[in-house]
Amino acid sequence: MTTDQVPAEFRAAVARDWGRALDAVDGLGEAAASTPTRCAGWTVTDLARHAAWGTSMEADALRRARTGMAGTAEGREPDGGPAEVATALRASVADLDAELARAGQLAPDAVLTIPFGAIPVPFGLCVFTMEAGVHADDLVAAVGRDEPWGGDVVRATTTVLPPVFPVLAGAAGEAPPEGTVLALRGPTVDLRFALLDGAWQAAPDEDPTATVSGSDDTAVLRFALGRTGADDRRLSFAGETELAAGFKRWFPGP
Repeated sequence: MTTDQVPAEFRAAVARDWGRALDAVDGLGEAAASTPTRCAGWTVTDLARHAAWGTSMEADALRRARTGMAGTAEGREPDGGPAEVATALRASVADLDAELARAGQLAPDAVLTIPFGAIPVPFGLCVFTMEAGVHADDLVAAVGRDEPWGGDVVRATTTVLPPVFPVLAGAAGEAPPEGTVLALRGPTVDLRFALLDGAWQAAPDEDPTATVSGSDDTAVLRFALGRTGADDRRLSFAGETELAAGFKRWFPGP
């Protein structure tokens, strides 16, 4: 993905999904402070506060890369109750949109320096798209809506997970047998992770030991990210099913 594609795909996806998130937050009003989300221990207001930090950090990362300003991107976490947090989130989403509108000015080799490290712009934009889609999904789910992910979010997420999941697996505790290959499959998703030489790695060409399949891409990626469990009726398990159903044991977070 190149920076000249930003206005056509990434910007549209981010605007659409943060718009959905804001609609959900606004619709709850003061009840957002007591409405739970599927992010354990977080209310809608808690998640919106986190989203305000994240989107303001993303905007700052893009701004620094565009202007040549040194340093790690910083986010702003708002104080106050549901109304103040919703206002802050709306402002940071607008700031992010404004920076995405200028992202075509970024050099082809530009990097985004975020708190988790320096990453190439195309990969960072996939991360930002995934974050918008996944957290919008968290927030609309909190108000009782079940909506499929956009194809752009699915593509961004399947770009982000192969390099990220093996890093997260370092804290997974007891490992399965050497040579285990776990697969996640949906209509357009095919992600495989192998335990080789004692370390997890993306392994797109390895034959799976155990497979998690989803009747739609949304179901399998929600499972991969811990948003739903093995009891989701849209999921099925093949091969060594205990390994497949325990996927999040090996890949905790994010």
